[in-house]
Amino acid sequence: MAWGVGMEQSKVSGFRQKQFEVNERETKVALLRTMIRDFDNMIGQLEQQIATEEDRTRIKDPRHPAYSMFAKAAAKRRQNLLISEAHTRSMLDVAKREFDEVTAQLSDLEPIHNNQLSAA
Repeated sequence: MAWGVGMEQSKVSGFRQKQFEVNERETKVALLRTMIRDFDNMIGQLEQQIATEEDRTRIKDPRHPAYSMFAKAAAKRRQNLLISEAHTRSMLDVAKREFDEVTAQLSDLEPIHNNQLSAA
């Protein structure tokens, strides 16, 4: 009899652990989406700053000897952010797959968990 109770507690513990993993993965996906949105906003701001500086100096060709150093620096920051954004998007793809996998595992455990609750 004690073995059966321990087994039930183990299943409940496994279910709770899986719920924790789902919440953890969901938080990671949300954080990565926020980071991507922030990168997009910063990239847009830098693009606007570059355009404004090019309009101000009337030199739009980065190869021109008198091209604005500010515009060059902003373009370099923008390029770095684009790389970071692409990397974060690939991390998001992985995080979404992990979330989907853990959610499916939790769904598989729910009928067992619900049966144990109703039996208690």
